[in-house]
Amino acid sequence: AAVAQAVGARLQGLTEEDSVLLEAMVPTARLPVPPPRSPAPRLPMALRICTLVCRSWGDRPQLCQVACAVGRAESPVRHGAALPQGLDSSLQQWGVVAPGQRQALARRLREATEAAMAALLATEAELSPQQRGGTRAHTDILGVDFLLACVDDALELVALATNSQRCLETCVLAEAMGRAVGEPRGDLPRLLAEAMLHRAQCHLVEGKDILLIGAGGISKSFVWEAARDYGLRVRTPGC
Repeated sequence: AAVAQAVGARLQGLTEEDSVLLEAMVPTARLPVPPPRSPAPRLPMALRICTLVCRSWGDRPQLCQVACAVGRAESPVRHGAALPQGLDSSLQQWGVVAPGQRQALARRLREATEAAMAALLATEAELSPQQRGGTRAHTDILGVDFLLACVDDALELVALATNSQRCLETCVLAEAMGRAVGEPRGDLPRLLAEAMLHRAQCHLVEGKDILLIGAGGISKSFVWEAARDYGLRVRTPGC
């Protein structure tokens, strides 16, 4: 009610071309943490979770990497403002000590990230090539940012925004930092390479002529669908 009253009062003083933009206020999670080593007061902090998801084979979204950053709760935690760290260690520092609770949050994060990518792919599939920006234009890599919030005394993952570059930079930095301290190679390079190689292979065959002999019956209809998606010109021998 207070927000509606404030907006109504503001609108009365605006011209026809002006408007009021409202953004949701999401409170960051406040969890019990170990007592500080220093007597100085501890400032409220916020945990931003950066995820990177790519289009895998068969147009399936697949989570590639997760990186977290900690910042002041009263201001947005921006990319590049803090060194990235892993999800499990970040949750432990945040006070989530139960392994089962951390695993459940990681599973919900994967589901939410891949669902966001699936929704984007479904939307792109309904667009014409002109609306997408070209015949081969589509999203292969997507970054989704989350805030660890607390709703009704329960931890919730709130999606903040999607991007195509900043999450990639953060996750690649996290991968490189892990390799520098002896951690095993993760799946990020392989998954990104697969996505780019698949796009490159499609580009190589686009516009080419292919002759199909004995393409089969209705069970082989996927051949024609794939040829259309790859931009091939299909020819069959005359009877």
